[in-house]
Amino acid sequence: MTTLHSAHYANANAPYTSFNVRQLHGIINMKPPDIAIVYEESLPADLFDDVGNSLKEEKLNVVVEVRPISGPYAGLEWFLPTAAMVYIGKSYFDGFLKEAGKDHYNKLKELLSGLTQKTMSIPKIEPIIIASSEGKIRKNNPYSLALSIYAEANDGNKFKLLLPKPNKSTDYTEIIYKFLDFLNDFHNGVKVLEEIGVEEKKHIGRLILVHMNSESRKIEWLDHTSA
Repeated sequence: MTTLHSAHYANANAPYTSFNVRQLHGIINMKPPDIAIVYEESLPADLFDDVGNSLKEEKLNVVVEVRPISGPYAGLEWFLPTAAMVYIGKSYFDGFLKEAGKDHYNKLKELLSGLTQKTMSIPKIEPIIIASSEGKIRKNNPYSLALSIYAEANDGNKFKLLLPKPNKSTDYTEIIYKFLDFLNDFHNGVKVLEEIGVEEKKHIGRLILVHMNSESRKIEWLDHTSA
């Protein structure tokens, strides 16, 4: 596992499609990761480093990056970088998982659900957002800016899982497990984008926003234009 201390972060005035994995790894001249964890330096390092170390395997490229505190932000909030981010490459499902079997996959589920629970419980973790123009900030936005999970799809697209803010009914374990099961099915050809409601040309910068529908309990596409 590699831990980085970097000053590279996104332009907050532009729609945030993903943290740039190619740019990140161009800096240190290494292949793109199978799994990456990026977190702001104000957050407890042990929490994220422990997850990275626990995920480490001989043939698995796991990277943990620390970035400066970046904010306040101005922009479309669902596209903004969260305080902590996890990235799962297509290579994890297409390559490593087929060799490693279900043991590591179950470990990933357990560790990411635990990381989510602990991150969401950190006091005052939600970043400050400034409304630079009408419509960019949603009143009563249900989704957290504390943590999000990105995952590589196909054709240069990426999924971004939006996680709900904590409340008594939120089950982060269920959300994480269902998202990872969706990704596994997607990369095995069992699920296609149309099945989760994705409409062509309505996602920004190849980023496909998804969430778990609280009624259907399924992973579904989230249309940012209809909110």
